[in-house]
Amino acid sequence: MLGFHQELQLTRYSEGGFFDWHVDFGAGEISARKLSITMQLSDADAYEGGDLQFMVNNKIVNAPREKGTIIIFPSFAMHRVTPITKDTRQSIVGWVSGPPYR
Repeated sequence: MLGFHQELQLTRYSEGGFFDWHVDFGAGEISARKLSITMQLSDADAYEGGDLQFMVNNKIVNAPREKGTIIIFPSFAMHRVTPITKDTRQSIVGWVSGPPYR
């Protein structure tokens, strides 16, 4: 199973919305996920909070927020979206699948 095998997902986070620390790689169908992709649809100043963050060597790193930015990362990378404190953040997310890791 190679390529895009799940539909792209429009993600909207409104005030109070968030997604806690997680990985996009796991059991079942998502075990084939190799790369995760997110494209920022909202203007960086159109909302408050809602930072896409990664845990890298026990440090939190914020992803760029500019509209149109595409972030591609390994699906096993720990990441989250912090709580929205004002307005709405929108993005498109998708996953590229591939054979099992060896």
